[in-house]
Amino acid sequence: MDALAIVCEYNPFHSGHAYHIQAAKELCNADTVIGVMSGCFVQRAEPAVLSPVLRAETALHNGMDAVIELPVAFSCAVGERFADGAMRIMSRIPQIKWLAIGVEDDGNLIQRIADIQFTQPPVFCARLQEVLQKGKSYAVALTEATAAAIDTSLCEAVKAALQKPNNVLAVEYLRSIRRHDLSIVPVFVQRSGNHYNDTAACGQHISATAARILLEKGDFHALRPYIPHPLFSVLCESYERQRVHWDIYEALTVHALRTKDIAQSADNGEGLHYKLSECARKYVRLTDIVEACKSKRYTVGRIKRICLQTLLGITDEVMQQAESAAGRLIAVKNARKDILRALSGIAVQNNDYAALGDAAVAAAQTDGTAGSIYSLITQQPNNAFWDRKLLTV
Repeated sequence: MDALAIVCEYNPFHSGHAYHIQAAKELCNADTVIGVMSGCFVQRAEPAVLSPVLRAETALHNGMDAVIELPVAFSCAVGERFADGAMRIMSRIPQIKWLAIGVEDDGNLIQRIADIQFTQPPVFCARLQEVLQKGKSYAVALTEATAAAIDTSLCEAVKAALQKPNNVLAVEYLRSIRRHDLSIVPVFVQRSGNHYNDTAACGQHISATAARILLEKGDFHALRPYIPHPLFSVLCESYERQRVHWDIYEALTVHALRTKDIAQSADNGEGLHYKLSECARKYVRLTDIVEACKSKRYTVGRIKRICLQTLLGITDEVMQQAESAAGRLIAVKNARKDILRALSGIAVQNNDYAALGDAAVAAAQTDGTAGSIYSLITQQPNNAFWDRKLLTV
């Protein structure tokens, strides 16, 4: 088995994702596609708009053979940890030969950027510290430092490329492959259709952002051309029946910010927890808290991650345990159950975690917390993680 891996969220799955799977398969001539997908919570530090099982099922109907859940400690983490978590899962499956990376610019440029950020030449380090000392965010400093270390003719192209989330995450995948000395070969698939945050509901492929907006509006007619068959009606029915109740999510998160030690969250630093704690006492809406705390140094993304990590109890200690976390198989094609033999380091059933070690058990307990909260905010019975059955289609 020569497998191609894709790290994904599919929040929700749309035609652009189907294109990505097919284009990647053609590039590699792979006989198997394995997805490593965020579960109940995604890297936007928000609940997924649809359940992991439904998102995985849609992927299986559109070219994937199996979908493994990325542990929540990684799925709601900063890009470097998100990528690292996915690479750790892949490293346990020796049959994975390729990683298909979606990019919005030329793959060669993304590779150059990753090389600089991995090797960190002196000019890079000096510029990084200089920008950070001016009170800018780490993301801004990283962009400036990378541009300073590359050919002058490419400076503007680098700055433009690092404004696009898919490119930023692509760089993190490449750095992680080198950091862990993996033999996985990256292949680049250039994004087709609208850009990442484009809200337009037109064109060849819309963005996941636009798809979420259409779901929220209930405009299923406009959404239909962009959701591959045969699960469109199932998706719409599921969204109506299991939609995220944002008021419940916000109430639970604000309560956590008021009662838990924000300082212990994995992404906290530089005294940000003081500001968050103060705002949590002052405001009742999470959106108001985030808005009051954001600044040039502290991005909305980082603040939202700290809030979610506080809710889920994701601390530095939990992140250390997560280094030994096991991915959990969500779904596999009936015709490809042979894949199960390759997943020795992956949990298929709840009792598999015990055999994978204490750290894997501890990390899974955090996923269980996420599953419990996700069930509450979607008003579903049981636990969306522990009580889930393996899906076969």
